[in-house]
Amino acid sequence: MKKFFLLAAIVFGLLTARSAFAADSLIFDSTDNYLGGCQLTDKSEWELTKDLNVTTFQIWYSWNQGETTLPVTVFKDGEEFAAFEATRASCDPYQQQWCNADYAINKTLPKGTYSTEIPTARQCLKPGYTGVVRLYGAEAAVDTGTTPTTSTEDGASCKTCTTSIIFTALITLIISFTASYFIFRKK
Repeated sequence: MKKFFLLAAIVFGLLTARSAFAADSLIFDSTDNYLGGCQLTDKSEWELTKDLNVTTFQIWYSWNQGETTLPVTVFKDGEEFAAFEATRASCDPYQQQWCNADYAINKTLPKGTYSTEIPTARQCLKPGYTGVVRLYGAEAAVDTGTTPTTSTEDGASCKTCTTSIIFTALITLIISFTASYFIFRKK
């Protein structure tokens, strides 16, 4: 019977961990999932019609051999909003120079007009449109005044922190229980 409870706890822990660490969803794509031939640009302009809690900021970029980082500056309504260095991530399997430039921005991007600038014209540009920018995360919750929030280091609101903390605590509890069982069981 003890083994059944142990097995149930492990299965529950694995299922919980899977949902806790699931990849974020694509919440914005400046080119509506464009996958055609690219022109090249060093600037991109796009508009957000609602606030987004962005975890990952992504640019589709043609990398030079040996290049691993890309300086990116993001402007909101003409003012500098963020500056960071994105890193080379997943690549096109058939065109190895075309890879994502990812950055864990973990920031709320309020609705507005945005632009990005990079040092060289190597960002994919949808012909006649704009450069490819993808944002991953979740739509920002509407603040009704009753939802408690926690402030993060950069002053952004963190409404989903509680869920992450609970999942982390639960996984830690399950791992601790399992380890204790194996360490202190009688033979």
